[in-house]
Amino acid sequence: MQTNYDWLLKKTPRSVRNLHLWEQNPRLDPENTYTHLKEFAEEMTIEDSDRRDFIGLARSIVKKGFIPADPIVIWQNPDNKKFFVAEGNRRICVLKLLQEPHKSPKGIKNAFTKLSKEIDLTTIEKIHVSIAPTFEDAEWYISQRNSITSLQKRWQREQQQRWVAELYDKYEGDINIIRAQAGVDENDLESILRTLKLKGLVKEVEDKLTDVEYTQASSHRFPISSLERFFNSKRVKDDWGLEFDGVEIRILSKKDSFLNAYAALIKRMLLPRGNDSRIDSRSITEKLDQILDTLPKVESANNEDQTVTSESKASLEKNEQTVLENPASVEDEPAQLVKHSKKDLKNDPNRSRLILECYQLHTDNYRLADLFDELKTIPLKYRNAVAASIRIFLDLAVLTYIETESLEAPMQAKYKVALRQITLSKRLEFLKDKLNQKSSSITQKLLNTENELSLDVLNGYIHNHDSHFLDLPFLNKFWDFLFPLFQELLDIKEI
Repeated sequence: MQTNYDWLLKKTPRSVRNLHLWEQNPRLDPENTYTHLKEFAEEMTIEDSDRRDFIGLARSIVKKGFIPADPIVIWQNPDNKKFFVAEGNRRICVLKLLQEPHKSPKGIKNAFTKLSKEIDLTTIEKIHVSIAPTFEDAEWYISQRNSITSLQKRWQREQQQRWVAELYDKYEGDINIIRAQAGVDENDLESILRTLKLKGLVKEVEDKLTDVEYTQASSHRFPISSLERFFNSKRVKDDWGLEFDGVEIRILSKKDSFLNAYAALIKRMLLPRGNDSRIDSRSITEKLDQILDTLPKVESANNEDQTVTSESKASLEKNEQTVLENPASVEDEPAQLVKHSKKDLKNDPNRSRLILECYQLHTDNYRLADLFDELKTIPLKYRNAVAASIRIFLDLAVLTYIETESLEAPMQAKYKVALRQITLSKRLEFLKDKLNQKSSSITQKLLNTENELSLDVLNGYIHNHDSHFLDLPFLNKFWDFLFPLFQELLDIKEI
């Protein structure tokens, strides 16, 4: 039976405000919940590249107007009668934030506040959309638009795999229906499902990873395409004792040995770009033999056959509930894989880095983002550079907050001079009563010249020759003192 696609050709004007973003959009992290516009936007801009593209799309709309080159596809939920966006969630999110920039996450609020003033908002009140008769019709378009064979810009591999997993659950593993809906052949489908099971093994090695590593490995942002490429290698399957049979994965080696090597692999896949030990798709392609030689050896086992299975289809949907029969013992795990909690270093006055790796700053200010990352890597033995950087970071954070909250005009009116002529102390004085109780208290202490954790001390790092207040514990203490203020002024999150 041929499907009727007439609905896709018909365009109907709809108010942007009445279109609801789709919480099950595969571009979003399924582990989180999305109720408010800010939460959707925050997830769509969490990576630096995504943030740049998101703001770039907004700038394009402001400059050229909204051009619906690709259809915006919506459907009506029969239960609540609301219209949800099946295709075009990112574009609708941008339009909504241009209309209501105050709902933007801190990291992009400054940009959207400025862009919103540059566009005639009446031009984006309504847009033309295609209304799918049912969600199943919208589902068909989503799959065609983002399928592996699509000629248009499509989902990332992880997003494609998550969509297939959702279809697998919905259609109870019916391969034929899933293939038709997802636009993939049987081999691609089996490969996707196997890779999801392999990623699910992260749960089995949680005790071998740090808290940060486990969170990153469990995240939908884990580089799953690299994992897929690694385990598709014939040598890996031979050396590690793996056998693929359709969607099934059999581990023929000793399980504890396999998991030790798997944990080491995951750790190296999570290393930052530029680290020579990092394993990614390129290094797997160019030097797989060298990688295998440096990973722990996997011991063979003649009589063991352990199949990686899915406890339930719901577990597959979450990408992390696949389990092994006979869970592995970790009694003999190597010392280098022993878990260290990030909490052990929090507020430690003797830590070697000012900012811990578990913190991320989301901002559209390039200099602020770079300085934050540099303070994660600069050893505190370079105390003069670190001390001066704290003062600079405070200055940039305060300025960013002023711009984000559109406080330039009232501040200039109060002091009767241009913003660039208003000193940091006066800016802090102005903000003091506009912040929460904790941040207001920090600001008051900063402005008190008698306090050892004062703005005077920070200014001295740049303008004076004194060498006191430059020891490692004091610098860490000063940063920890300021950190709650930075968390209110900026969008800083713990991962």
